[in-house]
Amino acid sequence: MTEERFTQILDAFLGDADLMVLVNEAPSWEVGYRAAAEKIDGLTLDEWNTAMNMIRQAAIANAKKR
Repeated sequence: MTEERFTQILDAFLGDADLMVLVNEAPSWEVGYRAAAEKIDGLTLDEWNTAMNMIRQAAIANAKKR
């Protein structure tokens, strides 16, 4: 995934509070992906997995710093 595409996904995800809530409350990874795919044009499962794993790693690293 290119940096540009990653930025597009993050902007769409982090810029939409309703989408963030839907994903965070989704009962499964697949349901979260489907909610995001409805809002992010052409989103593939691989892109979603990569983007969410990067966000998770950043959150974990940030939590360890505290």
